[in-house]
Amino acid sequence: MAKTKSKRVLLTREDNAVLADILAEAGFDVLEIPLIKITLESDASDVKDVFNEMGRYDWLTFSSVNGVRGFFKEFLKHFDDIRSLGFSRIACVGESTAKELKKYFLHSDVIPQISTGEEMGKAMAEYESLENLKILCIIGNLAGKGLFDVLEKNNAIVDALEVYKTEGAMVDSTSSAVKDFRKGGADVIVFASPSAVESFVKNVDNLSLSSSSVKPKIVSIGPRTSEAVKKYGMKVAIESATPYPQDVLKAIETVS
Repeated sequence: MAKTKSKRVLLTREDNAVLADILAEAGFDVLEIPLIKITLESDASDVKDVFNEMGRYDWLTFSSVNGVRGFFKEFLKHFDDIRSLGFSRIACVGESTAKELKKYFLHSDVIPQISTGEEMGKAMAEYESLENLKILCIIGNLAGKGLFDVLEKNNAIVDALEVYKTEGAMVDSTSSAVKDFRKGGADVIVFASPSAVESFVKNVDNLSLSSSSVKPKIVSIGPRTSEAVKKYGMKVAIESATPYPQDVLKAIETVS
């Protein structure tokens, strides 16, 4: 009896180790073509201003795994005791971000059911009144306005610290992964952010498929990513509400 060909999934993030392993264990063939580049970097004067206030914030908010990584990269340069954070409550946009936070022996007080900044702000407001509370939002360069709008409506005092940058990456058309994709396509392509969608569109010539290639269905992570997919005239097959690998796997299994 002939062996059934494995379904192929194209991942477009820079770091896919956990999800790739889970997909492989579930029997999928994984192809990786990073479409974005993440750089952990901060403005030194902004870091100094914020860390001078450290211990006085009522809340810290983390909008991504990279926000956690970028923040503690800077924090540990300036402080040698985790208690320098003070007694801040902590909000994380999703389970993956909260899991990254646990590496520093910290737990999130608030995780919204839907992984968006806006929903995180609403969950914080349900947890307690935010009026006149001092909140530090740890963000990347492409952060949306949703969280800030909610906090402003709730009369919070908000500071923001940008700790990483997300940039589109031009793919190498001569790489084996790109050649493989152009020749055979994929059953599913996973977009984890609007910037990945935009980078895909910019790389369309390098990623154009042959006439016989399998045209992938799109799995998007979060509503902002879905909006970006639709903006460019593409169709979302299914949206994963969270970036948690098991949730993404379930979404992929639904459409594969």
